[in-house]
Amino acid sequence: MTRASINIKGLVERLELSQAKAMMPLFEAISNAIDAIQELNDGFQNHSVLIRLISTNDLVYQSGDNSFIVDGFDVIDDGVGFNNENVMSFREAYTLSKVKLGGKGVGRFTFLKVFSSVKIKSVFMENNINYLREFNFSIQHDFQGIDEIKQTDQKIGTKVSLRLMAEKYKKGWPQDPKIIAEKIIAHFLIRFASRSCPQIVLEAAGHETINLNKLFDLTIINHIQEQIFEVKKQVFSLQVYRNRDGRTRHTIHLCANGREVVSGKLRDLLPELPDKFLDNNQEPYTLIILITGEYLDENTNQERTHIVFQSDNEFDYEEELISKQDLYNKITKTLRPLLADDLKSTNEEKLLKIEEFVIEAPEYRILTHPRYKEKLEQKIQPGLSDEKLDEALLHVKREIEDEVKKETRHIAALFETETFEQYQEKFKELAERTNEIGKAQLAVYIAHRRTILDLVDSSLKKKRSDDKYPLEKVLHKMIFPMGVTSKDIFFEQQNLWLIDERLCYHTILTSDKKLKSISGLEYTSLKEPDIFAFFYDTPIGVSEPNNLHGGGVVIIEFKRPGRDDYDKDPADQIIQRFREISEGNVQDIDGRMVNPQNLRYTGYLIADLTPSLRNQVFGRYHKTADNEGYFYNLAEGNGNIEIVSYDKLVKDALRRNRMLFDKLGLHKD
Repeated sequence: MTRASINIKGLVERLELSQAKAMMPLFEAISNAIDAIQELNDGFQNHSVLIRLISTNDLVYQSGDNSFIVDGFDVIDDGVGFNNENVMSFREAYTLSKVKLGGKGVGRFTFLKVFSSVKIKSVFMENNINYLREFNFSIQHDFQGIDEIKQTDQKIGTKVSLRLMAEKYKKGWPQDPKIIAEKIIAHFLIRFASRSCPQIVLEAAGHETINLNKLFDLTIINHIQEQIFEVKKQVFSLQVYRNRDGRTRHTIHLCANGREVVSGKLRDLLPELPDKFLDNNQEPYTLIILITGEYLDENTNQERTHIVFQSDNEFDYEEELISKQDLYNKITKTLRPLLADDLKSTNEEKLLKIEEFVIEAPEYRILTHPRYKEKLEQKIQPGLSDEKLDEALLHVKREIEDEVKKETRHIAALFETETFEQYQEKFKELAERTNEIGKAQLAVYIAHRRTILDLVDSSLKKKRSDDKYPLEKVLHKMIFPMGVTSKDIFFEQQNLWLIDERLCYHTILTSDKKLKSISGLEYTSLKEPDIFAFFYDTPIGVSEPNNLHGGGVVIIEFKRPGRDDYDKDPADQIIQRFREISEGNVQDIDGRMVNPQNLRYTGYLIADLTPSLRNQVFGRYHKTADNEGYFYNLAEGNGNIEIVSYDKLVKDALRRNRMLFDKLGLHKD
């Protein structure tokens, strides 16, 4: 007996049973009870299984706490009982007695993995005489009393009692007996659906008795249809059930030998599913998907907790195994047509919301093309918030862009393998998709411009109602971050187009940096222009065709909005910076000296045109045609200074971009 005890202990320790599988002993006890009834060969109609949940008897429960914390259970059946043949099987690890029923021979050892106390009382018939057998099953004492029997007038059947659950597994048990009942139905769903099980009743102190067969009839609607599919010549069956229990979610169950082995969220395979479907009577339901097949029967582990699939490691490749991904891909492909009617209204509502969302997010307009309809239906969850929808659409857009890039890389190979007409047709389609992506990327940038202009406009309005609002710095940061150079930030962080589109083509641009810290201007001054831009050699953007060839300098200064205390021309500081640069031994990007006489100087002063500012520029500056700015040509003819009001800045930028905004539906009256 000592040897047997050691074997049981080692076997139990080697069993793999996670906390999530804490109910496995109950499932095994129920399965054994059903098998015992089936062994009588007189059908299930006149037989039953009683499950009695036992709550923990700790101090919390005794004090009146209504929480029902399972500490054990009884499973009582009126099956064949522990006759001598069944006892021999029970004592033998990895017994083959139930192979034809899908048994692995180790299910009963999960009893000892989760519970400390296992007692079995059974009545069986031998030569028309009923005998009683009672024994304890434990790691310490093996099968204590299993060989002792005595005559009895009690009816045949078995009571399996498990007590003292290990603390580790208590969190794996629901506290609500009804949820436990639902989990039992899910585990044996195939049996309930095929009516191949007896009446199963669940009892729990302080709770109503639950007839699981009736609960199944109330909550589960017959499957839509059964669909057969293959993966690597392995045949599988897929069945779809509708569950009317409002608390459940869509689930998928991989089953072996009539029992669930692995379950998961169906939304992981079909993200397009809503939380709940509504039937014709507006009653909610969810989906239960059952997958069965010989492959699952034959490749379930001994604990019946997972199924063996092909390893991702190429060195562990086994030809007879299939990959989980291949199976799930085929399940998804098989299932979608079956759910077309269920998903019809959901998809219509979802696509309508996307079309409405795209009005405000035109960068996703490409996705509304009919060719992407199916992808949106399959990839986007219904009912998403605008923020989540934006993330989901961005993911789909990137997926499409990646697909097009891959096709582009292979376009040359098509010319080698297909006729010119076939190549031309595919190239045409690819070019169209590439063009759509380009439009989408342009739309993102245009929408960004619309947002920046709206922010500037809002900031101007806020400033005029709040004198403490620091618009000068806010606007400065919107146009170009402070304290950095154009080498430190991405292009999208620069909004120089607000002032002049041509400023985007600078060679180097700095913000609030000392002139002496700029490469090539080491011999100038310690002054810090708000924005300084240098165009080496080819002054694109601030030059005309007949420009001087040395390069271009742009300086931008911002003045506090509403300021009205000017006692001198505020543009003088820009002129001083020009003078310092012209006297500072300027070098080009290659370190060669630049003749300052060949530089072109452009200055922008951004300020409100208050009375004191108008007084300072009167008679020396020319007014702009719209009367919202001034300009002044430098005396030496090598540059100019422009004073731009904040309102003019926004209005001019809106005018320059209006055609783009109109095309994308972003123009606002």
